[in-house]
Amino acid sequence: MRIGLYSNPDKDPGYSLAKRAAGYIRQAGATAVAGPEYDGSLLAQSGQVELADYGTCDLAICLGGDGTFLSLVHLVGHESIPVIGVNLGSVGFLPEILPDRLQPAIARLVSGDYQLEQRMMLDVSCFDRNQVLLGEGFALNDAVVSRGASARIVTLELTINQETVDRIPGDGLIISTPTGSTAYSLSAGGPIIHPELSLILITPICPHTLHNRSYIASDRSRIVVKVGDYPYQAVVSIDGRRDIYIESGGTAVIRRSTKSLPIIRLGDDNFYVALPQKIQARGRAR
Repeated sequence: MRIGLYSNPDKDPGYSLAKRAAGYIRQAGATAVAGPEYDGSLLAQSGQVELADYGTCDLAICLGGDGTFLSLVHLVGHESIPVIGVNLGSVGFLPEILPDRLQPAIARLVSGDYQLEQRMMLDVSCFDRNQVLLGEGFALNDAVVSRGASARIVTLELTINQETVDRIPGDGLIISTPTGSTAYSLSAGGPIIHPELSLILITPICPHTLHNRSYIASDRSRIVVKVGDYPYQAVVSIDGRRDIYIESGGTAVIRRSTKSLPIIRLGDDNFYVALPQKIQARGRAR
């Protein structure tokens, strides 16, 4: 078995935990792999990892916070490689291994003693007013269409399955998966959704209206967000990892991806039990 290691050196100084994980992986009879970007790093110099593409791995372990986890997802997301995190951030909402339980967790991974959750993702395509493709990508959490660097209100036209639903002036719209419902959408007042459900959540950001409600659409829906008359560039941010700039008349088209992300779970589904604890702990951490 080949197990990828993706570590954030800001959270894991000197890659100390990643090197320990590599040792546990070797002890369990598997191979620890780090991506080519770690060439020359202390992790590579430890001699405990093989440098190779993560696409060669059977599964991958992320050492960091939720942001690091998303970075790993954007490396392996279209490879259908199972992933799990060791949370070294404040409080993570994604499945995680406690650092002091790393060795037994790796033993279970190598023996295949785990379950998989299939998390839906979104495909995002952006076009100019002439329907010329500007860029595309995929999201585990969300695609955010926002006003960009300007402090001016941007009006966004929301269409679902070719039916105009609303024209919303404000700071933008968050189009998220159930996994992303506990991310930016939660901060904007959106509902919390169990990550294994299949639907698309649309949450306005600071709408300049007398109502503020999220929309929930079927996972089979085609979501189109069109930028109204706006003198600046709006921004489509995909999981906070890629920004695509669009101008007036441009559109972002979002739909469910044909691929899902397999996330490793080592215990029972305790989403609703852990949720209030994590929300309260995150507030204290900040």
